[in-house]
Amino acid sequence: MKCKNFLTILTTSLVSMISLPAIAQAESSFQTPTGNIHCYIADQNIRCDIIKITAKIPPKPSNCELDWGHAFILDARGRGYRGCYGDTTVNPQNPVLQYGKTLRYEGFTCTSRRTGLTCVNRDQRGWELSRERQRFF
Repeated sequence: MKCKNFLTILTTSLVSMISLPAIAQAESSFQTPTGNIHCYIADQNIRCDIIKITAKIPPKPSNCELDWGHAFILDARGRGYRGCYGDTTVNPQNPVLQYGKTLRYEGFTCTSRRTGLTCVNRDQRGWELSRERQRFF
């Protein structure tokens, strides 16, 4: 009987440990239904990468030696900006934030629409992102 209880507790604990990363991942990363925009929320900021952009990308800053133009960062406070990065948030396994749905996490609110993705921080500053347009407000 003691052995059976131990195995039940061990199995339950292992299942809980295995499930936690999946829950955390679902809450901290997502993609739009087209798969063109992928976002990751961590460390008091959100970063979204756009795979394909048809709008004109501003010139690359002279201090940026990495990729430029496709990464967008929004901190918990203040205005959003384009980032200079050598990595990506793109992951085909990211959960999809369906059109018309809103994700609220860590003080950020992101809403997915057919026209693009809108995210705001605690200051109600943010962006509207789509293939055709990237607007900060």
